[in-house]
Amino acid sequence: MTAIYKKELRSLMTNMTGAIAAASALLVTGLMFRYYNLFNGLLTLHYAVSGSMLLFYIVIPVLSMRSFAVERSQKTDQLLLTSPVRISSIVFGKYLALVTVFAIPVLMMCIYPLIMLSFGAETLLWDYVCIFAFFLMGCAYLAVGMFISSCTESAVISAILTILFIFATQMLSSLFTMISGTAFTAMLFLLVLSVTAALLVYGMTKHFGLSMLTLGVLGAGCIIAYMLRPDFFSGRTESVLRILDFSTHFSDFAGGVFSWTNVLFFLSYAAVGIALTIQSLDKRRWS
Repeated sequence: MTAIYKKELRSLMTNMTGAIAAASALLVTGLMFRYYNLFNGLLTLHYAVSGSMLLFYIVIPVLSMRSFAVERSQKTDQLLLTSPVRISSIVFGKYLALVTVFAIPVLMMCIYPLIMLSFGAETLLWDYVCIFAFFLMGCAYLAVGMFISSCTESAVISAILTILFIFATQMLSSLFTMISGTAFTAMLFLLVLSVTAALLVYGMTKHFGLSMLTLGVLGAGCIIAYMLRPDFFSGRTESVLRILDFSTHFSDFAGGVFSWTNVLFFLSYAAVGIALTIQSLDKRRWS
């Protein structure tokens, strides 16, 4: 794993990918800090950190898309898959390299609370909790983006799907008030999730029959359950959406509330993304 990590980190830091990601992150965080704290005089950093989440749409796709999609399109992934190295070591090495590059601008953000301290700010611990939550969210997005990258050989498709995932998980809290809580709406939403699960199975296995079987079982289960017990779906939409809601978990940190539940939420997404990437590559290795 160490060799993979060093190789990937060296590759990221010696080409334009790492430079673009780091420069974009420093630009966005610097502008947010200047606008909210230096220009408007706010003594807390959580507004600047919240605004800095815009860089997820740039940094995460740029970093994650090249982890496997670019190598797959250039056929250099065959060297990794045929090497005497465990798939888990390859995935962890690449992921840690991505996290290291992402951590560079985050460490720069840690200077901002010290600057505000000289202006009389008394929210030092609160600011660092926000930065920590920001880092955890980025780690979760990197793991999911890496998995998406492992499912396609097109870096463009990988980047677009990663951006869509980030957008969806950031906007879900706004959808709570827009989506009706009726049982029928919940059933339709679960059907959409069934289609998503089928597409995910196809992306991992490239087996059309298995993906259709997944869709059939999940879709039929939703419809039958709705016909037999429609009251079961009442309020289920919001419950399912909260599983994918990143912004609410970050808002808890931004509000000054440190919760291990929120920490485990982001770590769980990172773990699932890594596990799915290992499974996706393992299938390709033996196919």
